[in-house]
Amino acid sequence: MSFSPGKDWSKESDDLFIHKSGVRITKTTYHQKQGWFLMPTDLDQAVLEFAATDEGREQAFEAFAKGAVSKRVVKKVKPKKKGVEAPQEEEQAEAAEGAGEGGAAPAAEADEADEDEEEEEEEEEADVP
Repeated sequence: MSFSPGKDWSKESDDLFIHKSGVRITKTTYHQKQGWFLMPTDLDQAVLEFAATDEGREQAFEAFAKGAVSKRVVKKVKPKKKGVEAPQEEEQAEAAEGAGEGGAAPAAEADEADEDEEEEEEEEEADVP
């Protein structure tokens, strides 16, 4: 019988399910114990352990649904660049790669938004005496 994790989950293998938020439910060995593990994206949260059975897998999904771990998407933090700009060749190469994967327009808009935020932060820092 095939198990379907439901909406917002992708089944990578029989032993690995990944939620759109990055939370994982996987059957593996963790801290020298075999079982199903609910692994949050926030490294400050504890990994939850369940039995290495089909029931354990279902319990892991139930625990996630009940809010046992945060469903908040953890954003990657880019290091701030102070006065250093990336060469235009790299930006053009990245844009060309993005164009082959569904278009570069959304990525360009996201980059512009990031640049605007960085400029605002720099202006705020400049205003501080």
